[in-house]
Amino acid sequence: MARRKPKATVISLKEAEAALGELARLERDLTAVECELNEGIDRLKAEAAAKAKPLHARRKELETALATFAQLNKGELFRRRKSLELAFGTIGFRRSTKLVPRPKLTLAMVLEKLREYGFREAIRIKESVDKEAMRDWPDERLELVGLRRKITDEFFIELKTEEIGGKS
Repeated sequence: MARRKPKATVISLKEAEAALGELARLERDLTAVECELNEGIDRLKAEAAAKAKPLHARRKELETALATFAQLNKGELFRRRKSLELAFGTIGFRRSTKLVPRPKLTLAMVLEKLREYGFREAIRIKESVDKEAMRDWPDERLELVGLRRKITDEFFIELKTEEIGGKS
């Protein structure tokens, strides 16, 4: 049975200093590993993008050619049906409906008309609590709206990895 290294304990300032030094070295090493990983990923992404570029271009050409063919032959090919099943796939037309502003109108103008006529169900409103705006409120006002200020001491560690330099 393999022996496990005991869990780290710190019982003096000297040990705390040593632990911070080890943490700084570990942080530097982890950063180096992550940088190496990201460089490899970036390289692979660039290679994949270069390989995919002509494939995307050819796909777009074929999609455009099929759309043009279907549009030019719409009356003949799609007289009784909306799609045509072929050996390697299906082409066709799908009816879709969009709501767009009438000419010379913008969505802002439409929103104004919705307000004017009282059509509130067609207006989206997203509300949320803005804690940042209430940060400076007095405790009494916070209490009034159902909030309280909770102050905690949170432990933190700030590493000085630059102090370690090239040492491992």
